[in-house]
Amino acid sequence: MNLCLTKISQNMARILFVLTMLLCAAALLLGVTQGQPFLEAFGLAILALVVLRLIWRPIVRWLAKPGVVKSWLILTALCFVVKMIWVLAVQVPIEGDYSVFWSYANALATGDVIYEGRYIALFPHIFGYSSFLSWFIRLFGSGPFVAQIVNVGLTICSGSILFRLCYSWRNLQSAISVYLLWITCPSQTIYNSLVLSEPLYTALMLAFLLLMTEVSLHMHQAKRPVVLCVVAGVVGGLLLRWIDGTRPIAAIWIIALLIWIFCLNPHTITALRTWRRWLPFLVLLVGVYQLTGPIWNAQITKAIGEEPANTPGYNMLVGFNQDSAGRWNQEDSDRLMFYSNQPGATASWAQEQILADAKARATTDDMNYPHLFREKLRVFLGSDNSSVIYSSAVLAHTKLFSYACNAFYYMSILLAIAGVIQLWRKKESSTYLLPLLYTVGLTIAQMLVEVAGRYHYSMIPMLLLIGQAALCEPIKKAK
Repeated sequence: MNLCLTKISQNMARILFVLTMLLCAAALLLGVTQGQPFLEAFGLAILALVVLRLIWRPIVRWLAKPGVVKSWLILTALCFVVKMIWVLAVQVPIEGDYSVFWSYANALATGDVIYEGRYIALFPHIFGYSSFLSWFIRLFGSGPFVAQIVNVGLTICSGSILFRLCYSWRNLQSAISVYLLWITCPSQTIYNSLVLSEPLYTALMLAFLLLMTEVSLHMHQAKRPVVLCVVAGVVGGLLLRWIDGTRPIAAIWIIALLIWIFCLNPHTITALRTWRRWLPFLVLLVGVYQLTGPIWNAQITKAIGEEPANTPGYNMLVGFNQDSAGRWNQEDSDRLMFYSNQPGATASWAQEQILADAKARATTDDMNYPHLFREKLRVFLGSDNSSVIYSSAVLAHTKLFSYACNAFYYMSILLAIAGVIQLWRKKESSTYLLPLLYTVGLTIAQMLVEVAGRYHYSMIPMLLLIGQAALCEPIKKAK
């Protein structure tokens, strides 16, 4: 029986490996066929891989000589310097969506009720990042670099978690390698100059991934498993709620975790003792996540004077817009505002009306889903120069920066494909599979809702994690 279950688990893992490689290959194909600049960026990615092959391991081994803690401190100092130089040198005007986050954060910092908070009520995830940023505005004022310095801090947190994850899964060399790549990622560096939620929810997601990894490592050896399950379940549920409050993608992580536990991890599938520990943990995790939902909504209602909407109608309406390839468009935005401005209308009612329109649009006879999904995938994963476009008002060499961002991104995808092959060969079944599940899950979710190039920001660290399986040779961990 156990042998049969293990075989099923391995077959499910193979399906995941194939799906991830197909997704990466599709992203590359749709990306490089957009035009000559993208094809040239792909050529630069190939060249970068060749150079990386020659110089990367000696650099990583040299940085590993001081040991784990000192290596991490060196990399953290380097990350701080690189990211701070950029945000101090490149000051992007706070406009558009960034001004929305910034204005609400300043309003929340005063502690007063925001009487014109309908926009937050329509899109409650805005509250998550704005409220987080408001803490720092209360402490340091609303100076020009508060949001940017917070972004740098979150970038360091993400890099440190990436370091720890690769050290747990592989070795010190892989940990140094992934942190170095995170430091050198051009688009991530450019995004730090903007006021946006991506650095926050990405750091929170990586923290959740680290928590799941530590729980998995200690679940079998814990002397007090009940305490571990309770503490980890509560912390994990709170992290998921915070993630969902900043970007509504917590469900992707819950589904990914359930698939990993029930389908991909032979240790949990075949061991009754392990089940007795994982089930209470899962119950607590999902329970805390669900129970804190009304508490979070009550906080939003208290801050804006209106109950937030819980229906993603607008995002789905835009996602099924063939004319805009699932991207933001003025027509759908105007439709939402039309419903919202009706006498007596609430945010929830407006989103419900939009959801009905989205269902009608999705079921029309002229919907060409293959074409729509192909174009949405191109927008979502075809390139990584959105940060350059958003910063074009102050960047003098946008073409050069676009080449750098796209070349690094395509290189990361190629590394991820090679990493998946290595994970397949080694029959990997640990939490190392969760980044693959998230990558596939986020892409599927984006096919149903509004897409934008920056929404794959949180996928880049997953690609870097996966790529370490091929980039650095597994050797004995340093003490």
